[in-house]
Amino acid sequence: MKENKKEQREWVLPESRPEVRKVDGEPTKIVGYAVRWDQLSHPIFGMFQERFKRGAFTASLINPDVYASWQHDSREVLGRTPNTLALIEDDIGLRYEITPPSWAEKHIETIERGDVRGSSFIFRSVVEEWDETNSDMPIRSIIEAELFEVSPVTTPAYPQSSVGIRSAEDIFNSRPQPNTHTANDEEQRDAALLDLEMRLKKLNL
Repeated sequence: MKENKKEQREWVLPESRPEVRKVDGEPTKIVGYAVRWDQLSHPIFGMFQERFKRGAFTASLINPDVYASWQHDSREVLGRTPNTLALIEDDIGLRYEITPPSWAEKHIETIERGDVRGSSFIFRSVVEEWDETNSDMPIRSIIEAELFEVSPVTTPAYPQSSVGIRSAEDIFNSRPQPNTHTANDEEQRDAALLDLEMRLKKLNL
């Protein structure tokens, strides 16, 4: 079976902003939600909307190797499972808690000032469903996914790049095609079968 490609999503919403938590006697942490369950995305390049079902990352988190970076820059790794990055699925979504290194103090200040407004993650879809009730804007539901990276970001959701557009087109075009049979089609088929049975009976008389 063909393996799906890695995908990147960014959520720049007030409820997705990363925060800095400082508790006396404990290391400073960067916390936020990479995903919120069942929250519909904005239309992705006008092709479809997307949501993650609760527990989508449960299997991936059994023995994870996930890292957190600053703005998806692999040269600036903020944490990694299991020691300096914790990933928790709760009632709201997928929460991350990063214990950053000392050199990341400048990034902590940027988050505290409110300049970093979103969270981003890289994943691969494992199990998904499509709802095409509204044929003009299908909904892609991610049931199970593999997680690779989380990141505090300032970039807007779904950046308008040619690479992003091609990725969205690939996803959209590879979706299972909806069943186009209608109730009328079924009635016509049943009528044809009944007619065939009647003809066979006459031939056997």
